[in-house]
Amino acid sequence: MTTFDGLELREIMLSQTGASRARENFLARAGLRAEPADYAVGIFDSDDNLVGTAALSGEVMTCVAVDDNLRDTAMANTLVSAILDYAFSRGIMNPKVFTKPEYAPVFRSLGFVCVGEAPGAVLLEHDRRSLPTYLGRIGSERIEGVKCGCIVMNVNPMTLGHLHLIRYAASQVEALFIIPVADDPSTEFTYDERRRILTEVCASIANVRVLEGSGYAVSRSTFPTYFLKEITSATDTHILLDLDIFARHIAPALGVTVRFVGTEPSDALTARYNEIMREFLPKHGVEVVEIPRMSKEAKPISASAVRRLLSVGRLAPCVSLTPAAAWPYMIGRLAVRALRMELDLTPKPGLVDRADSGAHDDMDYALMYRSTEALRNPFVNIALASFSEVLPTAADLQPIGMAGEEAMLKATGGVNTHKGALFSLGLAVAAVSHLLASGHAPGRDNLRETIRRIAATFKRAEGTHGAGVASKYGIPTALDYAREGYPEVFEALYIENPHRALLMLMSRIEDSNIYYRCGADAAREVKGRSAAMLENFRVEDLSEMNREFSARRISPGGAADMLALAFFLRSVL
Repeated sequence: MTTFDGLELREIMLSQTGASRARENFLARAGLRAEPADYAVGIFDSDDNLVGTAALSGEVMTCVAVDDNLRDTAMANTLVSAILDYAFSRGIMNPKVFTKPEYAPVFRSLGFVCVGEAPGAVLLEHDRRSLPTYLGRIGSERIEGVKCGCIVMNVNPMTLGHLHLIRYAASQVEALFIIPVADDPSTEFTYDERRRILTEVCASIANVRVLEGSGYAVSRSTFPTYFLKEITSATDTHILLDLDIFARHIAPALGVTVRFVGTEPSDALTARYNEIMREFLPKHGVEVVEIPRMSKEAKPISASAVRRLLSVGRLAPCVSLTPAAAWPYMIGRLAVRALRMELDLTPKPGLVDRADSGAHDDMDYALMYRSTEALRNPFVNIALASFSEVLPTAADLQPIGMAGEEAMLKATGGVNTHKGALFSLGLAVAAVSHLLASGHAPGRDNLRETIRRIAATFKRAEGTHGAGVASKYGIPTALDYAREGYPEVFEALYIENPHRALLMLMSRIEDSNIYYRCGADAAREVKGRSAAMLENFRVEDLSEMNREFSARRISPGGAADMLALAFFLRSVL
């Protein structure tokens, strides 16, 4: 909190309804829309009235406004300096600002440079070297004396529709540059993943170059409403700003004279972008060519459709809509989805779920969720390593598994949350990826056999808790179950109710986690009671069992891992 000239500068608590509404009302009077923000500051007068505000969203400074009666003061500089200090403290070295033209001199006086302009708006950034450096990197790909085209695409993930668009565009020019959207806040497919898939797919098209994406083409800085997928009063301004940057900087750096886009029959925002592009770019020497979208069964192929299918666990139709390079990434996501489905299932006896931590003092829902996120890359890497007609072996998979364990332990502060699930799901991920690469659709028989064949290449572990429990009590190890092809799990696939599937697994497998924590008598009791509960199943009884198991420290973690495996297998069959 800073006080000056009878005014006070302090943070606006955006989570507080009253403070947030006061900011929205002030911005509305200034002719601005209150964009979503991560941090905001305000200047208040002696009566606690808001007379100036600024905010930061990601790396973009937004909603800078000062009361009309105080425009001649240094208030705007004070607000901007406060946001800059906050941005720098968070490691944001090149903050940008999207603001009205009348505020541009304030930012220029603080070292900002103009990146792009649109009617009623200007985008500036703090690092004057950033844009020239980026243009220099992509400009090194420029080919003189030939007709050059460009596509800016999100490919989240890449589909056969994207490939159709690229192939057609490549046939119309001598050089085609693809710029992947880099600044997508979606966590579905990362920029690195999307660019790797795009680069692999385009490698066989001789005149195509996949360039580096940036915050200068369809980003939260240039086009924030794109990611909200809604048309607002600011949408046209954002579109024009994005296109101005392309026409002013990117097209000249590459020598681009044609920009290709796909027709948009369903997304109103993208359709509006295409409409304005057709009007704007030709005025700046860039032809716009709109290519009809590729369809399947009378429906346009879209990345959003693929994402929807993945969200409900349907790999097979996703495979039919995407190039092979995307398949390992989708398989890895389905493995994470399976872990989260198991975690979300509530109630569960003695296990962490949305309601409580069960029998565990060292785990909770948030910790387990972080663990699943940490395993995203390991599962993808397993799928990538197995995407071959050659059967993957322990030598291929164990280093990735060990790296996955390290990532898990780092995310959880050393707590072993999913080591068993990483092994069982990792084998299944490898099997699915290998089958698809070999031209085979995963089925119950070939998938189970492939898991068995991969598991046969692993040596028995020594010196682990699981090995010690198996030796002490004479029960199967995790590797034994894998070498058998997880018969109980494949049987659980036929059980629609997930709680019943969990109880069936608890009644059938020898759960080393229970043996380790509570001994053989408790393990036999859990199996018997689970079988009996299946005969007269009620969810309420699981809640009572959870209270008892939690008090007795009984945790059927092995059954939970097998349930996650069952969820994954359902999604790929």
